[in-house]
Amino acid sequence: MLLAEILQRRFAAQPAADARDGLPDFVLPVDQILPALRYLRTERQAPFSMLFDLSAREETAAGEPQYTLLYHLHSLQPGDWLRLRVPLAAAEAPTCTEIYPAANWYEREVYDLFGIRFSGHPDLRRLLLSPNWQGHPLRKAEPIRATERPPLRVERGSLQEALAVYAPEEAPGEGEMLLNVGPHHPGTHGILRYRLRLRGERIVAVDPDIGYHHRGVEKIAEGHSYHNFLPYTDRVDYLGGVLGEWPYLRAVEALAGIEVPERAEGIRTLLAEICRIESHLVWLGSYGNDLGTMGPAFYAFRDRALLLDLIEAFTGGRLHPQFFRIGGVAADLPEGWQDALQAVLRQVESGLRDTETLSVDNAIFRARTRGVGQISPAMAERWSASSIVLRSTGTAWDLRRAEPYGLYPRLDFAVPTATEGDAWSRTWLHLEEIRESISMLRQLCAQMPEGPILATDSPLALMPKERSLRDIETLIHHFEQMAAEFGPPPGVALGLGESARGMLGYFVCSDGSPRPQRLRIRTGSFAHVQMIAELGQGLAIPDFIAAIGSLDYVLADLDR
Repeated sequence: MLLAEILQRRFAAQPAADARDGLPDFVLPVDQILPALRYLRTERQAPFSMLFDLSAREETAAGEPQYTLLYHLHSLQPGDWLRLRVPLAAAEAPTCTEIYPAANWYEREVYDLFGIRFSGHPDLRRLLLSPNWQGHPLRKAEPIRATERPPLRVERGSLQEALAVYAPEEAPGEGEMLLNVGPHHPGTHGILRYRLRLRGERIVAVDPDIGYHHRGVEKIAEGHSYHNFLPYTDRVDYLGGVLGEWPYLRAVEALAGIEVPERAEGIRTLLAEICRIESHLVWLGSYGNDLGTMGPAFYAFRDRALLLDLIEAFTGGRLHPQFFRIGGVAADLPEGWQDALQAVLRQVESGLRDTETLSVDNAIFRARTRGVGQISPAMAERWSASSIVLRSTGTAWDLRRAEPYGLYPRLDFAVPTATEGDAWSRTWLHLEEIRESISMLRQLCAQMPEGPILATDSPLALMPKERSLRDIETLIHHFEQMAAEFGPPPGVALGLGESARGMLGYFVCSDGSPRPQRLRIRTGSFAHVQMIAELGQGLAIPDFIAAIGSLDYVLADLDR
């Protein structure tokens, strides 16, 4: 029996009519969500093993706020996705943490930002905001701008008391102590606090305290036009460059029905792989520093500077290119781009051998990383891991290969994997992925398509500038577009991409207005840092630093 029939017969599901991304999409009664999830996770022949995302949306009906929970499930089989929507009569729902442990943080985030309570949740407290924050920012009644809110006044004593809160089961027992790692520890890779419960030098429990980088980017999106939100996508994962722009545009283009020209897709693919290499190099240098060796940083950052020069020559930007556009890219590649790219690739490839010698081939580095921070395939599944973290456990899942987009279907590349799941394997996989990206870039040099770089068949697509300079109708259209006069048709779409941190997803909801009704960002860092609550147990403190650093998370990607 087809999945659609099972959902409709057994769980009273109804197909949703406004999905624009081709994903199976069903509306489910709240009393059926746990039976349905249990079936999908444990009884289905190809189980939906990954809770890719769990979020919420507020709509208004008869003047009253109406909340809908949104579940995105994936089986790690090509194209096998499912979206479930659960309308709520009240701001309450049952927890699904016993079925999907990864739901823990996702439900806490929904509670924090929407005020929806999950009955039976093991630890329902705020996740991103201060414990004494008043209100729930993603509700429509909450203002978008901070200047519209009253000033936040916190008494010193109440703040210290709030930050010291631990769940009762995490209180230190006899012979135990509590230790804070961060928020200003360099080994946390940003402003992040780990609350460790220790017995001797061994970790008994870990409670990651996140949110120090939270900027409310999903709320910010509701106050911007679809085009003007683009610069924010670069800054979610501030090391990923255009890797953050692409999934957002894939969602918007699906909503608007835009067909992106081949050359634009080729340029997007080219720039994405350049950004992937430079991001991996930052991590390789920084991770060596975590373990006490400065050598990799000198080589990795030297080669990264060459790539940033290249990105600047191609796009005009460096760390945040902001180069992709709805319907294509901002400009064509400059003359002589192939020679410039090939020269840089030769230098990066040569330097990579030195970085490898100083890291995975170094005896001290191996001693610090072999068998440290081991992730089993079952643990990776429990916490919805993706990208290198998942591939280090032997699962050859890569969105670029399994569900290719852009020009990836034309490229010949491998998906490197390892089976040990330890910190050394994740380091080695970064090096191997750089080599595969270099190979892809060389192939793109040889087979970049010709043609236009912008779509012109949709009102939402950005018109070529030369047309707006000579044609008054196009100029008026451009003005209206920049002034946020129109948006895509009503509907929802999920845009996906394989970022350097993990699978990245932008879920965009349109009500036909010039601004997103709801925009949700699912990041790899969020899933991977949640995993540290299990990964850190039993580690010594030096190994804890080696383990968390090997996950290659970025704090803005984590907190958004």
